[in-house]
Amino acid sequence: MADRSEKVTLMILEKRLATAGIAYAAFRRVASAPRAVVSPAQAGTVDSIQYLRAIAAWLVVFHHLSASLSSQLGWKNGFAIGAIGVDIFFVISGYIMAMIAARTAQFSPLEFMLRRLARIAPLYWLMTFAFCLVCLLYPSVVNNPGMSWSRLLFSLFFLPDFVTGTTLPTLILGWTLNYEFFFYGIVALSIWLSGDRTLLVAALILCACVTLGILIDGSKIFEFYTQPIILEFVLGILIWNYGASIYSKSWFKPLWLFAVPLAFAALAWSGVYSDQIRYMIWGIPSALFVLGAVPLLSMRLPWLARLGDWSFSTYLLHIYVIQFFVKVIAAGAMDNYALMAVGAVLALGVILLISALQFSCFERPATRAFNRWLGTLWPKDGRVS
Repeated sequence: MADRSEKVTLMILEKRLATAGIAYAAFRRVASAPRAVVSPAQAGTVDSIQYLRAIAAWLVVFHHLSASLSSQLGWKNGFAIGAIGVDIFFVISGYIMAMIAARTAQFSPLEFMLRRLARIAPLYWLMTFAFCLVCLLYPSVVNNPGMSWSRLLFSLFFLPDFVTGTTLPTLILGWTLNYEFFFYGIVALSIWLSGDRTLLVAALILCACVTLGILIDGSKIFEFYTQPIILEFVLGILIWNYGASIYSKSWFKPLWLFAVPLAFAALAWSGVYSDQIRYMIWGIPSALFVLGAVPLLSMRLPWLARLGDWSFSTYLLHIYVIQFFVKVIAAGAMDNYALMAVGAVLALGVILLISALQFSCFERPATRAFNRWLGTLWPKDGRVS
């Protein structure tokens, strides 16, 4: 009986040691995995990010409406500041990529790039082919109907045209997406090489790119990828990593509520702008806006969240609706300002309606289908898409 009791005791001890060994090995894997700390304040930012997307998209819409009317009617562009929506988008993108890197349990660079493709490519490809069709059938409706097969092909891969050296894609507004995918590539590469989930290594690479652009006179494409505007992604990364320690201060909210509107009003009134220092003139105010808006826009605003859902569709299609309005309606009502105002409101309504339909009927289903396919390759294990 004693021998039997000793055997049982030994078996129990062995099992406990084995369990402890497995637990310790698991702990070592988790402890050694490079992962940024996610604060409670950072965890509830999804709604505010959607609000910011909506605001950024509609700033760009009103900018292009004002610019198109100005060009057609000889007016002064009264809303040039609206182009700052692009800068807000870039800061948001830096913030979101840092959030994804921090929250993803196991980071696969290939999966990351494919999920970015799933989010952006389906609608962008649809809009690109639709634009090509319009150029072929109704070239007078668009401002730049010129196309080439190389430009179209590179556009579909979010690259400049390496054959002709053109940096603008077939869908003109896609220049921002070329920057976005360049940034995604740097994010994937930096994590793959260094394991850094804070994206501070990616930020250093972006800073190095801009430095090279200052020191070296390169081709048009080289200049495109070394423009200081890519530093706005860095600002978003810094907000994710250090923003919570700033906006938790008691003085931050009243200062932000006073200073940010004042800064935007000053920029709008002065009209000051330069491509070379855009990241300073518009990028830094955009970063300050995002820094405060993320924690402060915490209320539930379903209508604004919906506009955020539609923002990518809005961004891609609005310029063509506006061009149609200006060429077909505004040109025939140059002296009838009431009719022109009604037409402008109708154009905005059409943008809103098509954005909602594109998102519901194509963008969201296509993205979900793409992600379901990716799910068969990378089963969900805490990854964030």
